[in-house]
Amino acid sequence: MDLYLIRHPETIAPKGTCYGRTDFPLKYPVEDTADSTFPHLPALFDLFLSSPAPRALKLSSALLTKYNLSPVEHSEIPTDERLWEMNFGDWDGKLWEEIPRKETIPWMKDFVNAKTPGGEAFTDLILRMDSFINDWKEGGNLRNHWEKTNNKSLNSLIVVCHSGPIRAALCKQYGTPYEEAFKSPVDFGSVHKLEIS
Repeated sequence: MDLYLIRHPETIAPKGTCYGRTDFPLKYPVEDTADSTFPHLPALFDLFLSSPAPRALKLSSALLTKYNLSPVEHSEIPTDERLWEMNFGDWDGKLWEEIPRKETIPWMKDFVNAKTPGGEAFTDLILRMDSFINDWKEGGNLRNHWEKTNNKSLNSLIVVCHSGPIRAALCKQYGTPYEEAFKSPVDFGSVHKLEIS
């Protein structure tokens, strides 16, 4: 199965903002991102899923419209809670420079395993994405149910989500240490194709 992971569009969050669950308005018209993203997607797909975040749902709706499935209300788009961005807890929505260094320095030394105050560790996000992919790989519960219900093989799954889940999936796919997850770019609106067996 081909899995297409797409990052949501850029928001108006000030540069240096720590945000995962906090949602900001989009910086540019969502159609601009949809136009640049669409050519990197398959001509046809079997299933489309989104993070529940408004910034992801807006791009999902715009992309589905380009597939001539308009009008697509956000409430009509299938979502999965596991596709949410990392929960930064007490830090969410704040500028990094506003967060006490006595909190951020220990976390940055081991961001993979250390939890943010009131939030998650990167390992929590990794476990979420592993669970999601396991459900959709061959033999997975959700894939089996979908194929039985639709009486056909699931060959292409498009997902709109966030940088964190995409990085976790890429690390797992290519055996990259999770400590290096943020060294490679995952741009707004970028498409990352994985082959899931």
